[in-house]
Amino acid sequence: MTLPTTWTGGTVKFVEAEADAGEPYPFAPGNDKIRPDLVPPARCPDLSEVTSVDDLLPYFDSVARRPYSPGLWPAWDLKKGERVLLRVTNWHHPMVVEAARITLERFGCDYTIEVEEKGPIPKWEGHDEVEYYLARTPELARWIDEWEKIDDASTYDKIIMGYGGPILRERNIKIQRFPFITPEMVASEAHKFPWELLTAIDEWTWRAVGAARTVHITDPEGTDLRFTNHDDYWNADRTFYRREHVVRNYSSNVEYGETYLPGHIWGRPHFHIGQEDGEGVIAGTMNHIAPYPRMELHIKGSKITDIVGGGLFGEKLRRVMAETEDVQYPGFTTKGLMQWWEASIGTNPKVHRPRKGYAEGYNCGLYERTRSGIIHIGFGTVISADPEREAARQGLKVGHWHVHLNYPTYVAEGTPDGDVTVIENGRLKALDDPEIRKLAERFGDPDTLLSEDWIPAVPGLNLPGDYDRDYASDPLDFTFTELDLCRKWHPLFMRMIAGSNAHDHGGCH
Repeated sequence: MTLPTTWTGGTVKFVEAEADAGEPYPFAPGNDKIRPDLVPPARCPDLSEVTSVDDLLPYFDSVARRPYSPGLWPAWDLKKGERVLLRVTNWHHPMVVEAARITLERFGCDYTIEVEEKGPIPKWEGHDEVEYYLARTPELARWIDEWEKIDDASTYDKIIMGYGGPILRERNIKIQRFPFITPEMVASEAHKFPWELLTAIDEWTWRAVGAARTVHITDPEGTDLRFTNHDDYWNADRTFYRREHVVRNYSSNVEYGETYLPGHIWGRPHFHIGQEDGEGVIAGTMNHIAPYPRMELHIKGSKITDIVGGGLFGEKLRRVMAETEDVQYPGFTTKGLMQWWEASIGTNPKVHRPRKGYAEGYNCGLYERTRSGIIHIGFGTVISADPEREAARQGLKVGHWHVHLNYPTYVAEGTPDGDVTVIENGRLKALDDPEIRKLAERFGDPDTLLSEDWIPAVPGLNLPGDYDRDYASDPLDFTFTELDLCRKWHPLFMRMIAGSNAHDHGGCH
């Protein structure tokens, strides 16, 4: 199936794309052992193969009916007669684009679909994130500039595009996301999950993070990190970030900068005020693109002082670090590009890693960061903030990169209620809150609704095996094998992991 050049009821434009070592670590897993005290059992959903556009329409219908939300979980709130611009690329599966078009048609929208030609769909490895985000960063800045112009011209009421990065808030035009690259990514319970529950989970998590005086983040792959959640970051009641800092960093997008992004809760403030004291180790094997060999980032004063391991990903980052070490970036109080600024929390328990065509084009690690309890660490320039855009105007190298924590524990220390565990071993504790469980009863069985559909399998953590030998040295190879097993031989995969997950309540489902 190929993308048509014309559609009845709307306009289609095809546009050209713009050019675009290891020390010992905490929690070291033992050989041929699993750690149920630190890592939840693996699981994955049993999904039917999508065979037609009709299979996708119920999921798009759910997204189209959700009240508008300016965040990462899609909520289009389509209305009859609205002027809607949908932007996709040739990397999007044609079946997905057609299902979205039919949805716009059914809701009576006056729609335009633009298809960006980006060339052949690339196959990624984790190290490709370095070049990807060096190119992606100026692209996102161009998006914001263009959205401002469209808002001024009142050309459209809504724009649906992309599935990451900042968006404009409090404008006449509404920006929403399109995290639908392949049919499998559409046909997910994540997109039928009740918006009322998503909102309640987001709010619970934001309140818990805001109440912390200090934060301790750990993960069984080796992360052990602390920082102070300074009073100066926040307004008086810690419900929003302090306006003076937000205006300095997001002068034309204050409403975006002062609060959380739905589906993406800031686990630490996304700006610098000169008091940053993050210290410890960040370790992992996954970024927004694909897995990479285990890497450690050593942090002091919220700055990366050493990068250990990481294979080619680590090599590239060390090169960028050396090139920028003596550069004073706007908005940073110390020199160098490699500053830690992000620890964002996903909140949807039904998000799962796509299996078919994984690590190809936009079907990559970016999507899975929105699963509840996953933290993604960000370091480099702060995405689309005023200081980053100023650095780009000065001709400086700009970009940021990531480490995913799939099984983190996040403790908000010193809250009025004492130390509060926000995430425990990858389980977002909002999902166990009595009020949220009571709300879930309105929509079905809370145990089913509030359980994670997908938890990755890792030898030496939640599968028997040696973590270093069987996984951390080449996690991409193991991940592809796991995804193939889960997609092609799901009943067999369930039996394979069942022996390791006897302590689980339901195992793989």
